[in-house]
Order: sequence, then structure tokens, then C-alpha cells
Amino acid sequence: MRKLLFGVLLLLACSNAEEEKKKIAEIEKKASDKVTQAENQAKVKIADIQKQLDDAKAELAAAKTKTEEALTKAQASAEEQAKAAEAALAKARQAFKDKARLQLSEANKELNEVAAKSGKVPAKSKAAFTKAMQEVTKQQKAVAKDIADFDAATIDTFKTVNAKVQNDIAILKAKIKAARAKIPA
Repeated sequence: MRKLLFGVLLLLACSNAEEEKKKIAEIEKKASDKVTQAENQAKVKIADIQKQLDDAKAELAAAKTKTEEALTKAQASAEEQAKAAEAALAKARQAFKDKARLQLSEANKELNEVAAKSGKVPAKSKAAFTKAMQEVTKQQKAVAKDIADFDAATIDTFKTVNAKVQNDIAILKAKIKAARAKIPA
């Protein structure tokens, strides 16, 4: 009986062992399926993330291109505006110089009239007249220098340079008038 009991136990143990092997195999299969499923989900997520990364890179590249294009356009526009401003500044310089030269020319006409009458200056007034004419010559040089200063004038300094030219021309005219006063009528 003992042998029979032992045989039954052994048989039960074997059947339990097979059942456990089946259960273990089933558990291993479920675990393997879950691992495979998790790996597949991870691969899908990695693929999605890679796609998002590629899309972000493409958007960044497009934004960079647009930024570079905008910068290039802005530089071109700024260069065009700078050229236009420089051209306008050159025209303004020339206009101010032309106006000042015209005024100097008119003053020089008056001076030529005075110089033509210099022979009428009496001997006792000759020294004073000569000194007055020398002052006029110095003032002419000052006006000519002032006119040349327009070449270096900026938008901010135009008014100052023009005021100096106008002031020196007024002084020149006054000195010519003073020299004319030394000539008897």
C-alpha cells in the first residue's frame, strides 16, 4: 500500500508538475507577449517622437530661411535708403554751396565796383582804404572756407554751417561798404 500511495503521490506530483509547467509556460508566453507589445508600443512612440523631431527641424530650417530672407531684404532696403539719403544730402550740400557762391558773387561785383573807383581815393585816405580792402580780402577767404565746409556738413550741422556762411557774407558786405565809404563821391 505504501507503494501504491507513493505511486499515487508521484502521479499527482507529476500531474501537478505538468500543470505548473503549463502555467509557467503560459505565464512566460503572456510575459513575452507583454514585452513584445511594450517593445512595439515603444517603437511606435519613438517613431512618433522622431517624426515630431523631424517636423520641428523642418520648421526651424524654414524659419531660419525666412529670417535670412527678411534680413537680406532689410539690409537691401537699408542700403537703398542710405544711398537715397546720401544723394539727398549731396543735393542739399550743392544747393547750399550754389546759394552761398551766388551771394559771394554778388558781393564780389560790389567789390569790383569799389576797386574800379579806387583811383579816386585821396592820398591821405589811401592807407585806410588799402587796409579796408585787405580786410575785405581776408573776409572773402573766410567766406570761401565756409562754403567749402558744406562738403563736410552733415544733416545736423547744415544749419550751423549755413548760419556761419550767411554771417560771414554779411560781414563781407559790411566791409565792402566800409571800403566804399572811403571813396569820395
